[in-house]
Amino acid sequence: MAELLWKRGTTLGEGGFGVVSLAATSNTIFRGVTLPSLIALKSCNFNASQSLKEEVEILLMFKHSPYIVHCFGANVSFEDNVNPYNLLLEYTSRGSLADRLQNCNSLPEFEVKKHT
Repeated sequence: MAELLWKRGTTLGEGGFGVVSLAATSNTIFRGVTLPSLIALKSCNFNASQSLKEEVEILLMFKHSPYIVHCFGANVSFEDNVNPYNLLLEYTSRGSLADRLQNCNSLPEFEVKKHT
């Protein structure tokens, strides 16, 4: 089990695979990389973590792409007597494409081009 590298904050969203929270770090070095002061933490119960384990593998394949949310890796923590599996992700303050679409019925063509 890894040491706690962050402090979980506000819940940003919930989905079928777990919860995404904002987390604060103290410029901690994790696997040779200095984490930014804010990250997104995608977490689920360790016993149901197979989909997140697959997600981290896919995200790490695109770690050099400026168009994909950066994944810093994964760890297991101990919080409130449970062991969540956590993906440490780049925090995108403007939200996701799904968030943008939820807030309006359509996007201008230039924005669609930017996202695709």
